[in-house]
Amino acid sequence: MSRGPEPGAIAPGVDTDGPAVALDGQPRLGMSGLTGQDSWLSQNRALLIPYGLILILLAAAAIRAPGFVSGPNLSQQLVLASYLGIIAGGQTLVILTGGIDLSIAWNLNLAAILLTQLSEQMPIFWAAVIALGSASIVGLLNGLGIAYLRIPSLVMTLGMNAVLAGVTLVYTNGSPQGDAPPFSRDLAVGKIGGVIHWALVFWALFSAALIFLLRRTVYGKRLYAIGNNPKAGYLSGVPVRWVLVLTYTVCGLCAGLGGIKLTGYSQQSYLGMGDLYLLPAIAAVVIGGTSILGGSGGYTGTIAGAITVVLLQNVLQIVGIRPAGQQILYGLIILLMLFVYGRNARVQE
Repeated sequence: MSRGPEPGAIAPGVDTDGPAVALDGQPRLGMSGLTGQDSWLSQNRALLIPYGLILILLAAAAIRAPGFVSGPNLSQQLVLASYLGIIAGGQTLVILTGGIDLSIAWNLNLAAILLTQLSEQMPIFWAAVIALGSASIVGLLNGLGIAYLRIPSLVMTLGMNAVLAGVTLVYTNGSPQGDAPPFSRDLAVGKIGGVIHWALVFWALFSAALIFLLRRTVYGKRLYAIGNNPKAGYLSGVPVRWVLVLTYTVCGLCAGLGGIKLTGYSQQSYLGMGDLYLLPAIAAVVIGGTSILGGSGGYTGTIAGAITVVLLQNVLQIVGIRPAGQQILYGLIILLMLFVYGRNARVQE
């Protein structure tokens, strides 16, 4: 008798940020050269769009301000994108499950404030451990509420964000104290040998680890299974609750890492520092091709999405668009990309 799929296996054709394969593990080929080409374009549309947007934005910036595309400036743009990319990394995992985390704004903020204030009272290492631990615990609580109490992720994380805002205000008495410790400044703006940014090295390692996690681990396969059909995943043996709790915990950890890097970049922590990164983080994930409904996409696209968002911010500043206008544009872009990717999904179905 033939054996059924192993627990946690992904159904054929599911987009797991890698090449599509058939049941025998071989790449699926089209019936003809044209069909194969159409299939390739369809499978890679989620990556072609954001990377194409990067080229368009660079061309527009070069026309408006030729000095924008210089080597040093582009390197600085990548550094800024690295901060957003790490925050969006956790959001990518959550959105792949079909959820969303709206608590990253004040989770990030609380971690940053804990780092600056505690680093003056204890060794920097332990201050960083507490800051990251706090962010992870917040993610853990989100996961427990969503997985075991069946609270919708939108409601759970929005409520947690409000709680964190109140806790932070009480803890700081409305006035955060302390400066960024040296290691966070080095991680955010330091260079190796005066040439390579530490921020880019850290982002490269972070990206490699997250892409490996999604493509090559059982956890990654289970994540996509839950995003595609949580009931089917449960029936096939996927520990849905455990995966959800772990995913939100990792998202909280990513928010804490982002808070540490942003603290080093601004040299201090301040109230509301995470608010400016909530919508851009979601925009980076959606622009990168990850379905807001879950089950398809990956961090490779989010990398391009983060770079696109940062370039867009700077191009809009060059043009003279105010921050309020930028927020409106972010919302329109998210709606547009949802339409583009959503229409593609309907066509494939």
